[in-house]
Amino acid sequence: MSIFKDCDIRGIYQEEITDEKAYLIGRACASMVPEGSRFAVGGDVRKSTPKLKSHLVKGLLESGVHVIDIGIVPTPLLYFAVDKLHIRGGIMVTASHNPAQYNGFKVILGDIPVTPEDIREIEHRVSVKDFRNGFGNLSQVENLEKDYFSFLRSISQPPVHSLQVVVDCGNGCFAGLAPHFLHAMGYQTTPVFCERDGSFPNRPPNPSQPENLTALSSTILHMEADVGIAFDGDGDRVVFADEKGRVLLPEQSIIFFLREIMPALPPQQKFVYDVKCSRIVPQEITRLGGIPLMERSGHTYIKTRLLREDAFMAGEISGHYFFRELRRDDGLYAALVFLSHLSRQKKSLSQIVSTFPEPNVTPDIRISARGREGLMFILEKNLHGHTLSKIDGIRAEWPEGWGLIRNSVTEPVYTLRFEATRHDLLPEIVHRFLGTIPDLEKDVLERINTSIQKE
Repeated sequence: MSIFKDCDIRGIYQEEITDEKAYLIGRACASMVPEGSRFAVGGDVRKSTPKLKSHLVKGLLESGVHVIDIGIVPTPLLYFAVDKLHIRGGIMVTASHNPAQYNGFKVILGDIPVTPEDIREIEHRVSVKDFRNGFGNLSQVENLEKDYFSFLRSISQPPVHSLQVVVDCGNGCFAGLAPHFLHAMGYQTTPVFCERDGSFPNRPPNPSQPENLTALSSTILHMEADVGIAFDGDGDRVVFADEKGRVLLPEQSIIFFLREIMPALPPQQKFVYDVKCSRIVPQEITRLGGIPLMERSGHTYIKTRLLREDAFMAGEISGHYFFRELRRDDGLYAALVFLSHLSRQKKSLSQIVSTFPEPNVTPDIRISARGREGLMFILEKNLHGHTLSKIDGIRAEWPEGWGLIRNSVTEPVYTLRFEATRHDLLPEIVHRFLGTIPDLEKDVLERINTSIQKE
């Protein structure tokens, strides 16, 4: 599978992403913007990041881009730096939520998010070595964290009542930063895995899988905390857990934001949600007088839709939350908004969530794409005659529920998800979607049953 994805570039270090590739990607990106443009370059905590970053910067400089090295930072801080420094773009060396052996590049080339066409051009230029020759300058900017935190403080509300918050940084980029800042904002914080370590020794950097957050849950119970939050490796995702240590479903977190934010806004506000979300999300947006907008999963697509539609917010079930006031996503700002609203409540988070509609939706079911390259075509043919959406993969709709299969934009896997109006109808929805491929249907049903038994 190519390292050049729809929204970014990533792969296994040394096997797919090499130092030489990093240099060539730097040359390619610099050649796509006017000579003399300025780029901010940051990196995450992975062991491979320093070498990749060094080679990337060399490539940028040799194609005439001036580089501002902002050090090891969370991805949201790179976005902030591009805005604050009024520069053309930037590149973050990161593989985000992927395991430690991965690395990659998140690219900013201008005011709008990088497009799949931009990524294809980078790939082409790397392939044929179509580069401009030039001479860039390298400089460094330090202490941007202070400016970033001052900015977040200026647009955030402090807590009404202090909350006891367990903060799981997963040894990623927000380690050493998020707990300290939240404490300064007025929260009582208990850190978990808050030492930077790019080998991610304590848990995988993906917090959207509840099995990765057992330490967070147990610490919440031990500390009798009010809430828990967990970040991914580069800090642009955040996941929440209640005072009982139960990790919130992403749809529950989205509905919390909706119920807290929308009543104070004028009617007909737009909210962008990804195609994997339960139906309870658009139903809640409509109930609150808003306009739900379904979009394909992926940072590029969600952010572009947020900007184009002037939506007040967007959310993905992966834990990305985008805000109109930022014009982008930010895991720490999302946590600030969530905690501020929770601090105004007299009820506990579990009591609040108990009032939400319950989705009968499966978690993401991931299967390898290797050896099943024609699966999407087969399913589309088999589902002919049903109500299909192809905004992102194939989503088949019935009154009783829906089924979805899509290509992951970050890994060589298919992602499947199913929802039914009643829990006992889930096997029927799976059968309607996969019944012509019995071995896959059986595998999916077994995984669903296993996930139910773990709950």
